[in-house]
Amino acid sequence: MPISRRGFSKSVAAAAAGLPAAVVALADDPKSPTEVPKPDPLRVEMAAWMESIRVRYPDPRMTPEVLTLIAGDVLGDIMHCRRVSSFPLKNSDAPAFAMTVWSSPNA
Repeated sequence: MPISRRGFSKSVAAAAAGLPAAVVALADDPKSPTEVPKPDPLRVEMAAWMESIRVRYPDPRMTPEVLTLIAGDVLGDIMHCRRVSSFPLKNSDAPAFAMTVWSSPNA
């Protein structure tokens, strides 16, 4: 059954209204852990790339030793991409395409 925009908005508003109470209830719960460790984004990205490689290229030659070597290359590529992406670009940082009209010397 399709839901109307108004019904969807009401359900989102109801969920958002109950969210602060749920957060307070979780904060007061003595069984809940005080601090949840955040996963390392580099490890998460590398694991995603390695799983993609493993699924996309199934080969019996992909031994754990070979996958370790590939993981080193993937890590290097990720670090290189992060280094390149860390330099902010301005609008004026575009390739300089110098367009000149070529004229034949015989013309």
